[in-house]
Amino acid sequence: MSRRHSSPVPSSLRAAFEADKAHALKHRRLNVERLAELLGTTPATLYKWIETDTMPVRALIAWQHLTGALHVVRYLASREGAVVITVPTGRTASADDVHALQATVNDAIGALLDYLRGTLDRDSTLGQLSAGLESLAWHRANVEKADQPELEF
Repeated sequence: MSRRHSSPVPSSLRAAFEADKAHALKHRRLNVERLAELLGTTPATLYKWIETDTMPVRALIAWQHLTGALHVVRYLASREGAVVITVPTGRTASADDVHALQATVNDAIGALLDYLRGTLDRDSTLGQLSAGLESLAWHRANVEKADQPELEF
């Protein structure tokens, strides 16, 4: 199955940058110095952009492509009340996929109940709810495309 987002949306832009940076290091072996080189800037400038949340949009698009992560994009979309889903291919979901969906939606409902009790903050609740919405939206789009699945290349 395609990548889905079962993790909560980051609660701040700084946290989103840090998550993208960690993903780039873990999955693509790109440290900050190498990311800065590929972005055509210096490591000091890249650190400044991350620390002050002031990365230019032209660099942000390249950042997302280089890191291979969507934490910053998901954070920005969530601030406008939108969700981000990876385009599904129309392949049949497995039982594990449905169990993961159930766990994600259950976590979202639990977060909402905790928020209503006053034991969870707003940003964490929104992050969990967005993760649930993204997972449900992915499965919805996957079912829509089931009649015409994409070829694997």
